[in-house]
Amino acid sequence: MLEIKNLSIAYNDRPAVEDVSFTVQAGETVSIVGESGSGKSTILRAVQGLLGREGSVIGGSVEFDGVSLLDLSKEEMRRYRGAVIATVPQQAGQSMDPITRIGRQFHEAILTKRKITRSESDSLAAECMRSLSIKEPEKILNSYPAMLSGGTNQRVALAMAMVMEPRLILADEPTSALDVTVQVEVVEAMLALKRQCDAAILMVTHNMGVVAQMSDHVGVMYNGRLLEWGTREEILEDPRHPYTRALTASGLRMDGTLPKVKTIYRENVGGSCVYYARCPYASEECRTSPEMSTDGGHAVMCRHPQEGAAHE
Repeated sequence: MLEIKNLSIAYNDRPAVEDVSFTVQAGETVSIVGESGSGKSTILRAVQGLLGREGSVIGGSVEFDGVSLLDLSKEEMRRYRGAVIATVPQQAGQSMDPITRIGRQFHEAILTKRKITRSESDSLAAECMRSLSIKEPEKILNSYPAMLSGGTNQRVALAMAMVMEPRLILADEPTSALDVTVQVEVVEAMLALKRQCDAAILMVTHNMGVVAQMSDHVGVMYNGRLLEWGTREEILEDPRHPYTRALTASGLRMDGTLPKVKTIYRENVGGSCVYYARCPYASEECRTSPEMSTDGGHAVMCRHPQEGAAHE
């Protein structure tokens, strides 16, 4: 459905994403993980055509069902946003109009796709919210975003995406800033949304628990590069890049302690692997940037993936 190939993006001529390639198949969930500044959200903005004046695609392609999204005019791209490609933003309450009631915002969104009366819109919105287990939808439709909790606003954003019946949902840190209980509710709502719309999801997140619950495939990004790609099981149970192993080991153990993660800081070398300065297993060979190597569908950009794993 979505094919991103050799994508490179820059802000004010400074590289932010370099040579990233992956696909999202119909009906699957793909998660892109990595620390802040790795380029995850930039990829989502590129798919939507929302890089802004300072951002530009300097190489590669983004295709949706064979259509090059990068070649569409602004007007053509607007027909895709919402109706075909929906977005669930981080902290949805802050992205909504604070002086417009939720029901009106639903109605305005639906009008971009088809003509519908306000009462019909309210009925459809309430139905979508009930399907996501949102209580008192009629009360919510008459509320302003500031009157709702962060978790409720996030689920309302999911219902707003559902009402448009999209084929692809872009989710940008959908569980960020929510407590653990609410995170579970939002994840359940996202899975329900996926089933109801038969849609694919491309999600960026820091939350490895959410990755474990929702993902079919996972991509690991660092400093603008895709370092590893594989199924959820391959990434979580057999991580091969040292950075991926550090990410998967960084969560709390059952006894509440944090595992020790090996790392080292050395002088960076131009043209080297992007993780060279922090990798505890870097060698002289790593002074040259590695190519992505694959083992079946499991791909890793590392010269010594197995050697590092053997020493941990």
